[in-house]
Amino acid sequence: MEWDTNVEKSGLSRRQFIERGVIGAAALTALPTLLAACGGSSGGSGGGGGTTNLKVLALEPPDPTPPGGADFALDALKNWESTNKASVSYDTVPYTQIHDKIATAFASGNSPWDVSYMAGWAPEFSNNLVDIGPMLSQAVKDDMPESSFKTTTWDGKTMGAVFTLSLQTLFYNTELLEAKGIKEPPKNWEELLGYTKELTGDGVYGWVNNYGTPEGIGGTANYWMAYLQQAGGTMYDEAGLPVFNDAPGVDAVQFMVDLWNAGTDPGSISYVGVADVTNVFTAGKAAMTMNWPFTWKPASDPTTSKIAGKLGSAVLPAGAAGTASIDGADAFSVTTSAKDPELAVKLIEFYLSPEAQKEQVLKTGWMPILLSMLADPEVQAAAPNAGTLLEQAKAPYDSFITPDYNEVTLAIGTEVTKAIKGDQSAKDAMQKASDAVTEIVKTR
Repeated sequence: MEWDTNVEKSGLSRRQFIERGVIGAAALTALPTLLAACGGSSGGSGGGGGTTNLKVLALEPPDPTPPGGADFALDALKNWESTNKASVSYDTVPYTQIHDKIATAFASGNSPWDVSYMAGWAPEFSNNLVDIGPMLSQAVKDDMPESSFKTTTWDGKTMGAVFTLSLQTLFYNTELLEAKGIKEPPKNWEELLGYTKELTGDGVYGWVNNYGTPEGIGGTANYWMAYLQQAGGTMYDEAGLPVFNDAPGVDAVQFMVDLWNAGTDPGSISYVGVADVTNVFTAGKAAMTMNWPFTWKPASDPTTSKIAGKLGSAVLPAGAAGTASIDGADAFSVTTSAKDPELAVKLIEFYLSPEAQKEQVLKTGWMPILLSMLADPEVQAAAPNAGTLLEQAKAPYDSFITPDYNEVTLAIGTEVTKAIKGDQSAKDAMQKASDAVTEIVKTR
């Protein structure tokens, strides 16, 4: 299959890949009919005959969306509605439109939704969201990775709950590694550099990544954040000021430069998203990459991938402080205009129930956030990289979300890219990025 990178350049990023690789056009065409028959179509009532209607703003499938927004766990949703004397209706929109739709509604002071999807925007819209931390059950919290709440917490308040665990992990071509006598994936930076160099040659590169977009989730700055944590660093101090212009920050940039020189596909400097990266990787032209978990399903499909049956996954190689990753930050929040905030939280907890979470991964390919479901044998059989994700989730994964995330990541990613291209040193990149982010923080 030929990926549409023109759409990728318009901002669909990782989601364009899942759209092309996980759910076929026929399924998407049939979905509205299926949902209508089950009472869960976009904009319609979810059924249940309840007295309170909860309206949910969600993504259109095949992006991650809840039961009723997509065709899974519909019987469970009806049971929840009946038990809670509620009905659920959905306003589903494409990913490229949802941020602006949220911003416009909140700016008008008349948000129509009780529950709203968030993708790292909770800090940005915190004035319009409810602190659900005190209302979430401890049982749910205990079954979620600790780091999962970092993307939805701002000013000490929990503004949402992540419902799909989307961490970057290592993907590798087992055939290419074995051909070089490499029996295991790299466990640390030193091995990753060595393997990358050894695997590069004869039209194949040891590593591929996307550095064509500096900002946002999955941009150059986001990858640097993973390396920053692996090196033992962090972005901000307790006062919210940048502290990454230090040894770990410089080491993270230098490692990206070293990885580039060791044998990163030179096209990486222009690849704008994971669709571009996956084209190269699934064509067998790169031996290793870091990517989102839903990569597994299409990369294992012989109709879309030349490496089907040759795919391995592992936690990201460790730096001085160990392994660490970044999070895609798909979450649901309760708006301040919610008719019944406690009922809205109960709905989010339904989305986080074991039944809904298992159906989510089995029917849509989007991983559960619950640790118990990641360890479930049926889930691991259907998604073999679930075990890797479970292991990666034990380590830090902070995307350092702030209200000005786009500006911050643009400033950092731009300077890191210059270092990768050899236009400046890693030290200079961190100094300039720190200066720029300091000015951005001062205007919050």
